[in-house]
Amino acid sequence: MNAALDESVLDDEARLVAADRTGLLRSVATAGAQVRESMALSAEADVPDVMSGLRPRAVLVAADPAADDVAIVLAGLADRPDATAPVVRQDGPVLPVWVGAADALLAVTTAATATAGPALVEAGARRGVSVLGAGPADSLLHEACGRNRAGYVALPSGRHPRANLWSLLVPMLLAAGELGLMPEPGLDLRATADVLDSVAERCRPGSDTYVNPAKSLALDLAESVPVVVGSTPAGGAAAYRLVSSLAAVGRPAAVGVLPVARTRLAGLLTAPTGAGADDDLFRDRVDDPSPARPRLVLIRAGDEPDVARAQVDELVADCGRRGVPVTELMAEDAAGPVGRLASVLALLDFTAAYLGIAGAGGEGG
Repeated sequence: MNAALDESVLDDEARLVAADRTGLLRSVATAGAQVRESMALSAEADVPDVMSGLRPRAVLVAADPAADDVAIVLAGLADRPDATAPVVRQDGPVLPVWVGAADALLAVTTAATATAGPALVEAGARRGVSVLGAGPADSLLHEACGRNRAGYVALPSGRHPRANLWSLLVPMLLAAGELGLMPEPGLDLRATADVLDSVAERCRPGSDTYVNPAKSLALDLAESVPVVVGSTPAGGAAAYRLVSSLAAVGRPAAVGVLPVARTRLAGLLTAPTGAGADDDLFRDRVDDPSPARPRLVLIRAGDEPDVARAQVDELVADCGRRGVPVTELMAEDAAGPVGRLASVLALLDFTAAYLGIAGAGGEGG
């Protein structure tokens, strides 16, 4: 069963901050500032000019393992009927044989010495692929982009590895807008920074648990095994980020996206049953561990088509019949798709941080 959450730590700001030995909460709270900084750095790197006018056949997104959430979120946001090209996540250092001058490559890294991205840039340059990179200024990816006259956004290093999503994501979103994958993300990003600031204020360490949505959600998740489901591709990206963050603090969870998740995760969405037929009905169960109880965490990041809303209703009804509790997380009514998703991602990042810091034997962020 999941480790208990020490609610007394959650309710004591001084203890909470002291337990956060790596400064994770402080780093998560900088998300809005990261957006503004990365927008400025992307403008300095002329991202609009590098990608302007291109209408690629396909857009490959390559990320090292520590930056994989960037690729997942970008792909989720770009999964739109009006996108002019498909987004293909590229794992490994070898380009597919079909990639050529009609395609674009977006490469992002958090590791200065990662080699897969540079290898892709070198191969892409030989084939005439349009390339944009982003990551630390001293990275091998930066060097490869420089050698091949490809665009590169040099970003500050040293941020907490679980709290640098927005710094890395912004250049990729701006490029995606220029490539026709989503409408005007630059306008959306300015509002997104304000949304992230607002969530950080509501979820701050000094806010009492009963009014702090991240602390309240952390308590709910600590008592269960979360089954995290996105109602749309964008919601699915948030679901994957939450499960990845939970895994980092040693908490198991399952993840999926509708409609496939309803079938594949159905076996997990069943409330624990009572004693078996061969149990001793008269034995003392006071010290027995309680079975882990599943909880559906349904992430609704906005723009749901009618078919998705129907699937959500059916899944919630199924859980009601099975006695499985449901937590629905609704995106805020922000300016655009990036801002709506950001309102959920920020809440989930704070939630995972509180789970790790205030968990039994907390990992300190």
